[in-house]
Amino acid sequence: MVSIYIRTYKRDIAWLDFCLQSIQRNLKGWDEIVVCIPAGQEHHLRYAEGVRIVSSPVYENDYIGQQVRKLLCHQRVAGDLVLIVDSDLVFLPGASVDDYMEGGKPRILTCKWPNPPDVATRRWRPVVAKLFGEDPPYSFMQGHGARLFKKSSLEAFSRRFPAIDDYARRQPRNAFSEFQFLGFFIFQSERSDYAWTELSASPLPLYHARQYWSVDGLTPAVLAEMAKEGFSARWPDTLSPLDQFKRWLSQATRRAKQWLKSIGVIHS
Repeated sequence: MVSIYIRTYKRDIAWLDFCLQSIQRNLKGWDEIVVCIPAGQEHHLRYAEGVRIVSSPVYENDYIGQQVRKLLCHQRVAGDLVLIVDSDLVFLPGASVDDYMEGGKPRILTCKWPNPPDVATRRWRPVVAKLFGEDPPYSFMQGHGARLFKKSSLEAFSRRFPAIDDYARRQPRNAFSEFQFLGFFIFQSERSDYAWTELSASPLPLYHARQYWSVDGLTPAVLAEMAKEGFSARWPDTLSPLDQFKRWLSQATRRAKQWLKSIGVIHS
């Protein structure tokens, strides 16, 4: 049995609408969809059909919260395999859970840390080493908006790190990475149960999906792309006027920073 698990929140609901349409229309090989949302936000999913809705605790920093709930998703799914999907991923015709497997095993993408280290290496390698007490040989964050794991691997990770929720709550925003942690754990203890693709030596496997970036918003260009794939917005906006303004302000600020970076006014 294969479960799809999506951890969302109120500002991603419009993206989730398209994601669910694409799963139900284009993705083959799954048995259930579980959508998790912070407690108190369940009403934002009142238009969702064909999914099981569960709630999670509220986190002061939901960027951390959504990562933790992915690591703990084995508590909420029924399948032996779980495909963890981002709200802003759209599956295209021909998509299958088999896209995320190789030789009958879930596939994990890796990438060697560059030498000399780049910005990402200096940021994330110490984050993993802090939790595990040793440096990871690869980055395990490579992906395409969805990653397939054995439920038993998530259970084993929780047994090794039973206080991972408390640990996460004590970390700053950029000091926690669910897939770096889970990938290194599997590499250490369950390596033979997975297929490994090292991207410095192999091309990216074919995925029938497109990853968007939800913080940039559903722009007219994105909506036009969705329409070409046969998707249209089905759900009315459930955000309050204040939340709509906050979403707009966040997106406008991000685009302004991107533009200033492009002309060299500010630097990363």
